Amino acid sequence: MGRFLLSALFAAIVWIPSSVAQKPANANLDVQYVGTKACISCHKDQYQTYLETRHSRSMERVDPDKEVTSKSFTHQLSGNDYEVLRRGDQLIHKEILRGTDGTELASTEKPIVYTIGSGDHGKSYVYQDGKFFGQSPLSFYEETQRWAMSPGYDLPFHPGFGRKLTSECFYCHVGSIDQKQGNPNDFTVQELTIGCERCHGPGELHVARHEVAKQSSGDDNTIVNPVKLSRERSEAICQQCHLQAAGKALMSGKDEWDYRPGLPLTDYRIDYQYRLGDDTMRVVGHVEQLHMSKCYQQTESLTCITCHDPHHTPPPGDTQAFYRSICLSCHDDEACGESHQKRIDLADNDCSQCHMPAQDTEVAHTAFHHHRIGIHDGTSSGNEPIVGLTSVLDVSRLSELDRRRCEALAKFQVAQEQSENPLFRDYGIESAKVLIDVKNKGRADADVNTILAMLALSQGQPTISKDLASEVVDTETKPSRPRIESLRLLGQLAYQRRDFAKAVEYYREVTKYQAEPFDYFQLGVAEQNSGDSPRAVAALTMAVTLAPNYVDAHQLLSAILRLQGRTLESARHADMAERHKQRLEKLQAMAP
Repeated sequence: MGRFLLSALFAAIVWIPSSVAQKPANANLDVQYVGTKACISCHKDQYQTYLETRHSRSMERVDPDKEVTSKSFTHQLSGNDYEVLRRGDQLIHKEILRGTDGTELASTEKPIVYTIGSGDHGKSYVYQDGKFFGQSPLSFYEETQRWAMSPGYDLPFHPGFGRKLTSECFYCHVGSIDQKQGNPNDFTVQELTIGCERCHGPGELHVARHEVAKQSSGDDNTIVNPVKLSRERSEAICQQCHLQAAGKALMSGKDEWDYRPGLPLTDYRIDYQYRLGDDTMRVVGHVEQLHMSKCYQQTESLTCITCHDPHHTPPPGDTQAFYRSICLSCHDDEACGESHQKRIDLADNDCSQCHMPAQDTEVAHTAFHHHRIGIHDGTSSGNEPIVGLTSVLDVSRLSELDRRRCEALAKFQVAQEQSENPLFRDYGIESAKVLIDVKNKGRADADVNTILAMLALSQGQPTISKDLASEVVDTETKPSRPRIESLRLLGQLAYQRRDFAKAVEYYREVTKYQAEPFDYFQLGVAEQNSGDSPRAVAALTMAVTLAPNYVDAHQLLSAILRLQGRTLESARHADMAERHKQRLEKLQAMAP
């Protein structure tokens, strides 16, 4: 692998050990989750108040009796028609694509299996096709009491039912999953809601300890009590879901689901926010905002659970007094500086209205309170240009090489997601330079090798790309994301070499692990070029089933079916290809 020795910088790596704070006994990966039901018999009061919280409704199996059905509307930007209906015991979401003349081109309907969200602001919906999950383009919004497009879908071009949901997508909505063989696309939900063990850790040891009476007293390290943790580790429990930054990187060999309460979150992943030209961080998330507050900086006691008791939600009529009493535990009644009457007139004496004002979010129809507690004058900060990324949490204990690796992975992610934004056009090259150095120092893992393989191919270096992707496939035996992406690369490279038999082998394996129309299209092309037209037709049919507007797949299907003498089917797909092409051209012309 000498071709990777592109840098003369071989600085010594200084390892900084992880925190030596006591590790909870239930933090090991071999300790099993037992489910919230196992906790109820001993913790009835806590369970009853937990049921009042949003965590207890984070995700639910859909109940059509609780849903608003018999609704249809047209999405003006895309021209698609949508319908919500009930069929027997199923809630059905339906999408109709229409041509430029208004006639129906394709119709897709999915039975909904889960709702996502507490319902306080709204709910999104999950369908299941075989073993894979996907997101519905429709959400129900509580404030307006109507169906509308899901967040991120109110666009001329949107994925419709094409957005598949991975174990990462479910991470902040369910209690636990069984991720089969390490495949992020294939898993079973074991506990639907954010239950006891997401904050207290897996309960196997704790239940076993208390089943034996003589072991039920004294200090108990078999379960985590967030109140007894340091502020950093207590907050990490909340941050595992409530820290949503611009980019992130998993530590080498780690998965998000490996995290256990009581441990530093930065042992598992590093989250990044944009660094501005004045060397500050762009403050948009609750975690960054809270950390910027003087209230937070001037005391060690203020943390997430100071205000958000995970076991109790104040009654609606008591909310203002409840949160005001928390403020008054540190501030006296005159600390505001405004007279009592003015506070009543301006904000009904509600501290949060002035010091944590509601702000619009990227989620349509909803607003949440700003978590930078302080004086807000209504002006917007963040006019400085974005000049890089910075970690939200302290990563000083990591080695320099680990810090550089993680930032490079996050930059690559941002570059992929913001590919049209000129601010990030150099992030790919910057990532490559760092990751090559990581490779040269013998510290490359599956993530590093896969990204280097992708970058090498984009730079016209297919031999390097093939070597790197092959290394991943040879060493990463579980169907992880790096293995899947490396198989796709190898399939693409095999096709470019006209080694269609090898391309078929790679793409067949990829389509076992995920259901993406592009993969089925590539498989269909390779099957046809290998001389297996029936398999090619099957793969391409799957591609247009998953993406009815896939013009290239319709065109290729038409050509193969024509060669087989299936003229009517060939003509239908040719017509579909042309009409979908006209529809897409019309949408492109209308796009701003």
